[in-house]
Amino acid sequence: MLRIFFLIIFLVLQNCGNIKKSQIVDNEFKFNYRGQVNLYSSNDKKNIIKKFYKFSNDENLARLNVKTICLDYIKVNNLNHVRCKYMGTHPTEKILTTLN
Repeated sequence: MLRIFFLIIFLVLQNCGNIKKSQIVDNEFKFNYRGQVNLYSSNDKKNIIKKFYKFSNDENLARLNVKTICLDYIKVNNLNHVRCKYMGTHPTEKILTTLN
């Protein structure tokens, strides 16, 4: 009985991760640009703590909004010794497929 319980919990948690990934794929076809910011520890510059994405039809809005999301995350969670690093704004699949 305990094994079944753990199996159900595992399946629920696994599917929640797939839902988040599918939301990113859906937004790739709705918007023109994707901004990305990575959250790093100030001490360890190689390991990414969290990635933030923001989609927009305007490249500047995607950049500004994704930076704001990362800074808000730091404030809400009272994190110390972390920093947000802007990774760039990239065209989404919507733009790339129309160029082909």
